[in-house]
Amino acid sequence: MITVLDVLQFLEAITPPDLAESWDNVGLLAGDRSQEVTKVLCALDVTEAVVAEAAECGAELIVAHHPAIFTSVNRVTADDPTGRILRAAIRHDIALICMHTNADCAEGGVNDALASALFLTGVFPLGAGENGMLGRVGELPREMEPREFAGYVKECLRAGGVRFCVGGSKISRVAVGGGACGKMMDYALKCGAQAFVIGDCSYDLMQRAQAIGLTLVDAGHFPTENPMTAVFAEKIGEAFPQLCVKISARHVDCIEFV
Repeated sequence: MITVLDVLQFLEAITPPDLAESWDNVGLLAGDRSQEVTKVLCALDVTEAVVAEAAECGAELIVAHHPAIFTSVNRVTADDPTGRILRAAIRHDIALICMHTNADCAEGGVNDALASALFLTGVFPLGAGENGMLGRVGELPREMEPREFAGYVKECLRAGGVRFCVGGSKISRVAVGGGACGKMMDYALKCGAQAFVIGDCSYDLMQRAQAIGLTLVDAGHFPTENPMTAVFAEKIGEAFPQLCVKISARHVDCIEFV
């Protein structure tokens, strides 16, 4: 019999909790460690749709990247999305495991998955974050102009669109940081990158990137981190071949483009 604890311990071995930022909330966030698991559903986020999908397919466990409980939860009611998600998970006896910034930093984690999706080679840590492991840097298959590179990122990540500023120089070395990593651009420059691919970016960060000669590409939070969903599914499936492991078919990017 495989239990929630078995899967949790495996995930903690490949994405150690001590790699998580101090403000983060990772690990088993709901459920019973001793519960038997036969099916696992993997997603980037634990949404109401994902919990409903898990219940319908008979999954006893959801493994996600973003924490289902992040800020302080004072009550669990049907009045807000977090309350509805937790109520539904508990009602259907579905455990929730979330591996967030520890998965960002871990070898083979979110940022390695993002670097791989962009076909970067010679990948090494960007050197940001509390433990110096947040973000990655690598070499492109070939040198590109900034506009061409932006299109390349959009295609590789299957993003609906990308926002970018032109740093000025051709691009051969790229830094990546899944999600909101714009403030790490100084690390990208220090590592010799001509471009930085992130998932969330404000106008002022775009201005600063352009001023310091760095092509900054905002490819969206979902596209930059979603490659990790397949990694979770693959690694769990390899470690526990008896389990039925699926990637959520209902969790898609909530941002659309016209």
